Amino acid sequence: MGLVVTLQITKTDENKVLMARSRFPKAMGVMMLGLSVVFFIMYKAASIYLWLLYYSNSFIDKALFFAIIGTLILFPLLGFFLLFYDKKIVVDKELGEICIRFKFFFQIWVKKIKFDKIDEIIVENVCNSKTIAMQREAARGTGKGIRAGYWLMSLNSKELGKLYFDRNPKKEVILSYAETISRLTSKKIILIEN
Repeated sequence: MGLVVTLQITKTDENKVLMARSRFPKAMGVMMLGLSVVFFIMYKAASIYLWLLYYSNSFIDKALFFAIIGTLILFPLLGFFLLFYDKKIVVDKELGEICIRFKFFFQIWVKKIKFDKIDEIIVENVCNSKTIAMQREAARGTGKGIRAGYWLMSLNSKELGKLYFDRNPKKEVILSYAETISRLTSKKIILIEN
């Protein structure tokens, strides 16, 4: 789920870059809302038995009841969150700032970072461990490359600390984003491969 809300460059020119989240979270939200409808129908069919769990004297039965009801409540909430959550990043050379906007129905949070507060852009590989698929490919000797882990891009400075900016499973994609931002901000990119 951590890679669901990755960003894509949607608009670029000489002085401005707009990065917006991919469409995949909206599809996940629709899927979770569809599952919520199925869960609600299942609840209506089995509601008598679920309430028997609630009125039972056994702790395990009550815990099971609350786990099922919690799932029935959390799935539509998460579906709505994924459907209406939006993240946009505008890198504006004329204003000399990076503006990060989070929105859920309406704008929740805005953070503006001036270019002079940024020391460097860091791109690092995290979770660089061999997967079972990678081990099988190595055993077969086919030579196909399988990606390991995923990549984080962060803005680093003494004042900001390390502000995580974006993540992506593909090194070349995250590096192209970092190079675009570096071109506008005139900050150097540091690549960390674990």
